[in-house]
Amino acid sequence: MKAAETNSRTLGDLSTIKVGQRAVVSAISSCPAELLHRLVSMGLVTGREVQVTHRGFFGSPININILGSVLSLRSSEAAHIQVQPI
Repeated sequence: MKAAETNSRTLGDLSTIKVGQRAVVSAISSCPAELLHRLVSMGLVTGREVQVTHRGFFGSPININILGSVLSLRSSEAAHIQVQPI
């Protein structure tokens, strides 16, 4: 595997994923219970595939496509979602 491919496959958080890139949710790091409940209710659970479709001018909000729906998250919220780029 080339070095560039290795770097693109490392774990990171959703706030670092580029527009058009797909990733699989690997975990949701510590966050307030209220936020965790909201993220899970929107379908952000381990193993779920997401794709970043838009990023605001200053990096927030981040729009993601999940299960055919577009969700908008603050960068601070997306930072709690650990993902594996695919």
